[in-house]
Amino acid sequence: MNNSTAIAKSVNSPLFRPEVTVALGSQWMGAIRLAQPISVWLIAGVALAVAIALIAFLSFGSMTKKARVTGITVPTAGNISIAAPNAGILTQSHVKEGDVVQAGQVLFTLSTQRQNSQGEITALIAHQLRARQDTLISEQRLRESAANDKKIVLQQRLANLQIESDQIDQEIMLAKRRLSLSQQSIDKFQTLQNSGYVSAAQTQQKQEENIDLSTRLSNLQRNKIQLQTTQVSVQSEINTLANTLATELAQLNRAKAGLQQEIAENNNRHSSQITAPQAGMVTAITNQTGQNINGGQVLATIIPTVETSNANNEQDQQALEVHLYAPSKTAGFVSAGQQVLIRYNAYPYQKFGLQAGTVIDVSKTPFAPNELPQHLASTILSNAQQNILGFNSNEALYRIKVQLKQQSINAYGQVQAIKPGMTLEADVVQDRRKIWEWIIEPVLAVTRSAAP
Repeated sequence: MNNSTAIAKSVNSPLFRPEVTVALGSQWMGAIRLAQPISVWLIAGVALAVAIALIAFLSFGSMTKKARVTGITVPTAGNISIAAPNAGILTQSHVKEGDVVQAGQVLFTLSTQRQNSQGEITALIAHQLRARQDTLISEQRLRESAANDKKIVLQQRLANLQIESDQIDQEIMLAKRRLSLSQQSIDKFQTLQNSGYVSAAQTQQKQEENIDLSTRLSNLQRNKIQLQTTQVSVQSEINTLANTLATELAQLNRAKAGLQQEIAENNNRHSSQITAPQAGMVTAITNQTGQNINGGQVLATIIPTVETSNANNEQDQQALEVHLYAPSKTAGFVSAGQQVLIRYNAYPYQKFGLQAGTVIDVSKTPFAPNELPQHLASTILSNAQQNILGFNSNEALYRIKVQLKQQSINAYGQVQAIKPGMTLEADVVQDRRKIWEWIIEPVLAVTRSAAP
């Protein structure tokens, strides 16, 4: 009974004394605050800074839309391929890689000799052609000599006719004088006959003499006319002889010119010289002396040069430009005036930075793979397939011409000139917007589409 009573009292009594409860409930010094560790404040500060930075980034930051394409450097005036005109053996190379040549300068000598049982065919043909040439020269000399001899004879005959004409003129003058004297004598005899001093028979005799003199004068004048006709005929023969000789010489010269052409062609069959069609720098020499060359095979490439108006009046190499080739999905928004950031494969941009350029032209129609430049097609297609995601090697490409800001790169303290044919990657800067504009662009697009 006592145990149960004790247990009942212990259950009903509080855990703490009433004094403790009263002391805790008064709290006359204020509420209890636990000390916070410094890491909490640091986290809060960092979170606030990140929030502010994010807001600033969204407000003031921008994003650039770029089109990544591949390309290659080419001279502004293009390349000139030097091809062999016919098959043969390369016997001599007059230039080496990097030489600057002038228009018409000999670059290569190509041997095209052929042999048969009698010897080298070209030499045999050359001997026959020289014989024909000697025959033509002899024939020309003989015709000139014969024409000169005939001309001398005709000129001598013409001189004799002139002398004879002068003599006839003197005889005509004398005949006219005698006729005048005879007429005066007739007049005197007529007067004397009227006076009865002479007979009529004497007067008639004088008249007959006058008639004979008139007849002789007429004959002389007729001979004079015939002599003049002969002179004109001889002079015509001389002129005809000159024209005939000129015609014959023209025919002989034409035959000699044709023969010279055959000789030149035959010499070309023996060995041909390949010359530079334009001034420039020789690059990409593909063959060595002694190698067999096929007709139309490219032996070298010339990069044209132009005269520049610099202080030294020197000849400088033409500036290079970049040709980018982009598929249709990339070339849609590319236009002239856009900035281009270039990464040359030969000069890693991680070390040497990006090079700047400007789009100056975009082709209106694409180039099929077989329409690309022959010496660049494989390089262009290979680079595009490696660097452009989803590129199809059979897809047509648009050509984008880019003007370079600089023609060289500063590499390890030295200026390295950009060379033709260097492969590269480029980013065409198409659009630059604020980040918040990119975020709300779908909303703006929906708004614009919903607007009437």
